[in-house]
Amino acid sequence: MAIVSSRKLKSLNELTSKHIQVIEEFEKLVEIGISGLTMADIAAKLKVSLRTLYEIAPSKEHLITATINRVLTNIGQEASASIKGIQSPLSKLKMYIEIGYEAVGPRIKKFSTDLSKVRGVEEMLDYHRDYFVARIEELLDEAIEYNEIEDTDTHVVAIALGGVPLLLSDYFFLEKKTELKNTPEASAHLVADLMLDSLERK
Repeated sequence: MAIVSSRKLKSLNELTSKHIQVIEEFEKLVEIGISGLTMADIAAKLKVSLRTLYEIAPSKEHLITATINRVLTNIGQEASASIKGIQSPLSKLKMYIEIGYEAVGPRIKKFSTDLSKVRGVEEMLDYHRDYFVARIEELLDEAIEYNEIEDTDTHVVAIALGGVPLLLSDYFFLEKKTELKNTPEASAHLVADLMLDSLERK
């Protein structure tokens, strides 16, 4: 099992436009399958030099981590941008969650097999999940201030809303403990709607 240290990863701000392009092409390659491929194989398929790959990440596992970090960052930025101009905190929250739940969709699922073999990637995933939960909590607090939802423990609700997508994704893709009628995204939205409907002031 490979060990990934976040200290060995370049931050997104340190990546050049060429590096970003390589990561985007690598994401497409993952859809085809990269099991058994070496860094040299990946460089050949992406038609870039091996040196360029090593400028991005020191190993295949780090490259996978850098790519999923960019995917999650893009989803987060899209979610934040989508709520600009919306006045209602509850409406903001629903839109933020709608886009944020893409993090358990097909773009992330394709990495699941490779990520399961990488020890240390949890640190990066935890960062994104913690940020998502913290932003949900802020919006819940605003919704209470605007008298849109009942007063409640917003920290607990935020943890539940932020955690249910991953839980359902694990059931759907990894553990196979149960058959979901819908995708993890759709199922997570169902749970979120039920939770928020129960809190909304009528």
